[in-house]
Amino acid sequence: MIRYWNWTLLGSLLVLLMGSACQSDTAVGTEHLRAEERALVPQETNRYYHLQGSLGDLAISMELQEESNSQGREGRYFRGFYRYDDYGGPIGIYGNLENGNRLILTEQGAWDAEPHLFQGRWEENGEFSGLWQHSNGKDVYDFRVQKSENAVPLKGYWIQDSLVVYPEWAASPVLSYSLEWLDVAEDKLSKDQRNFLREQIARGLLEGSAPGNPDDLLAKLTEERNSLYHDFREEMASMKEAGIIDSLAEPDAFLSFNYSYNTSVQVYYNAPNLLTLGFTDYSYTGGAHGMYATIVGSYDLEQRKVLKLSDVLLPGYVEAVSRALANAVRRKYNLGETAPLNTFLFDEEIAPNENYGFTDKGVFFVYAPYEIAPYAAGEIELFVSFEKIREFVHPAWLTDEEDEKEE
Repeated sequence: MIRYWNWTLLGSLLVLLMGSACQSDTAVGTEHLRAEERALVPQETNRYYHLQGSLGDLAISMELQEESNSQGREGRYFRGFYRYDDYGGPIGIYGNLENGNRLILTEQGAWDAEPHLFQGRWEENGEFSGLWQHSNGKDVYDFRVQKSENAVPLKGYWIQDSLVVYPEWAASPVLSYSLEWLDVAEDKLSKDQRNFLREQIARGLLEGSAPGNPDDLLAKLTEERNSLYHDFREEMASMKEAGIIDSLAEPDAFLSFNYSYNTSVQVYYNAPNLLTLGFTDYSYTGGAHGMYATIVGSYDLEQRKVLKLSDVLLPGYVEAVSRALANAVRRKYNLGETAPLNTFLFDEEIAPNENYGFTDKGVFFVYAPYEIAPYAAGEIELFVSFEKIREFVHPAWLTDEEDEKEE
């Protein structure tokens, strides 16, 4: 397993995972249990908000997740995406609540550029208002968003566990295992829709394999954790036998042997009949940095199906989408109209991959670190508006306005 974190979040994640790695692998009342025997207990500490409102004179929507008590973070941490309702794709945002109710969200942008910022007041009812500031420091607009029910209701869960492989040592290698995921919150959906969505979330968490019954998800996750613990024990035992690690080492000597595995679920787009989620795995197993990637899925809740490109785009779309992706790279990374793409990417061309998601206005593609650019560029998300490729879009996905433009 192993999939994501937007590169701008990676630094924060590394810090928190290293911090959680120092925790004991025992809990009150479970000291006598082997780590693999402990039950995984979900905590409903994470919150999800579907927010709608305006930025300047433009309508926006925001999918925001609050991890209020997770993994030893100080304060309350928020992450998610926002979009311009009339034409935009998901734009990553993240930040902390400060001084009680001041929330500052950094907007994910070009990796070597100053970010745009949302700065404002956060209310416990989900209302967020203040000023959005462009990275140039000059363009500033009012924004206000508030909780909206015009979406699939979701709630957040969190699990954390760890294994101290040699608890009898003064310091020991540690493996940290954690999950953050979403489940259907209410009976707003039909039973068939809820079951479909819960199955897809389970598949995403388990990398495509279904647990049979979504209620069996915890059992499958426990199997996964135990497999990781077994492999970690064996690897550390071999290092001990080889003399690479021993009981006399200082805690800092084990930093590269403190492994971490994290799985999380994020919301890219949420509407009553269309939900797009990202399933992200992160792992650190020694070396200079961890690895991560996100697998995206879009779900048509009315028809209860996982959407494919062929469900939305017409044959012959590849060339048009490739041109649109090249333009998206130029805009996002300020390359200019004539600069070669390999100024930033590995190659001079970019093609759609098999990792994509939909909004009502377009399709976006997610590229993992090293897939098309260096690790420092992080995970790359590129949005293609249906308007830019409308001759290759199934008519059912075009708005009346786009149909009129086509005519």
